Amino acid sequence: MSAFLRRYPVPLIFLAVFGLVSAVQAFALSAQDRAELIGWASTNLANLAVHPVGAMVSSAFISEDSSGVLLVISAVGLFSIVRRFGNLRSMVLVVLAHVVGTVVSQGIVLVRLEAGSLSSSVRTLPDVGPSYVVAAALVAVILYGPGRWPRALALVCWCALAPYLFQGLFALDVAAVGHLVAMLTGAFVGALLRRHRPHLPAPTRTPAPTLA
Repeated sequence: MSAFLRRYPVPLIFLAVFGLVSAVQAFALSAQDRAELIGWASTNLANLAVHPVGAMVSSAFISEDSSGVLLVISAVGLFSIVRRFGNLRSMVLVVLAHVVGTVVSQGIVLVRLEAGSLSSSVRTLPDVGPSYVVAAALVAVILYGPGRWPRALALVCWCALAPYLFQGLFALDVAAVGHLVAMLTGAFVGALLRRHRPHLPAPTRTPAPTLA
């Protein structure tokens, strides 16, 4: 067990925090408190202008619904990607995917808002959940995974989520655009990580003792 904990700290910490927050939302918060939490953590234009770091970090651990499903699929993606790239490099991949997906999707919202094609209410729309992290991890595993079965399992999970991930894409829905950008980021960063593997020193051989 201790070896497992040492090998997979990133996915274990992520899943533990996400699971704990989901339990608190479900059993300890009133509907109003839950709405206020989601409102504060949402990566919308209003929050990104006031507390961008807090919103970016907290939004990845708060879900509006389907927390159990996301918890399971997160485990599929994160454990496999850590097995492939290691903890630190996997964390870089999913963090970049989450940040880039958020910045690009909300940037498009800002451009459309300034152009007058959206109402000012979009500034405070709820936008939380680990789906950018999950989508990027699944795509990276599908493309560069540690083996046939992890890739196949990631593909099954991705196909199950696809209708949700891309819903409203052609209407430039915030979440759909963010999911697409996060997946492209995961694919790109994964390709870089695969190309630039750390070079481990060659094992040294201890000469066999000679008999006198």
